[in-house]
Amino acid sequence: MKIALTGTPGTGKTTIGKILRDRYGLKVVDLNEVIRVHKYYVEWDENRDCLIVDLEALRAHPFSEDLVLEGHLSHNLLVDRVIVLRTNPVVLRRRLQKKAFSDKKVQENVEAEILDVILVEAVARHGNNVYEVDSTGTLSESALVVWEIIQGHWLERFAAGQCDWTAYLNDA
Repeated sequence: MKIALTGTPGTGKTTIGKILRDRYGLKVVDLNEVIRVHKYYVEWDENRDCLIVDLEALRAHPFSEDLVLEGHLSHNLLVDRVIVLRTNPVVLRRRLQKKAFSDKKVQENVEAEILDVILVEAVARHGNNVYEVDSTGTLSESALVVWEIIQGHWLERFAAGQCDWTAYLNDA
């Protein structure tokens, strides 16, 4: 089974992916590394301070079965299940600032989280195979929830639509 572990930058994808690899023995692929190594990008966007990814080339990559694709674009790929990590915008802002993101990049990502951008994209592409985990607390606890969803447990409890950050719109 291919699982997409996605979410706005700063929601804990990389850390949870590492926990899934180390604690549960899952094969976790860093999608950003695949993009860089195979040059699945067309250019650098100076304004947004990021690579413009060639999604068609990335979709054509021969990923094996039984793995977790970790990255904020993983929900754009052909997968069996999508797990979207969500983080309270106040906490997300602190995490991104700690990573030394520019103020503009922090703002862009906090707004994307409040507006459910990745969740909406995932549901549009994968329908009922999308699950949502609030990763605001400890990432170790969130990794356990992700593991349970991968195992097919608690699916109804974590169906898309659990997190609502719209109360933070005025604070964004």
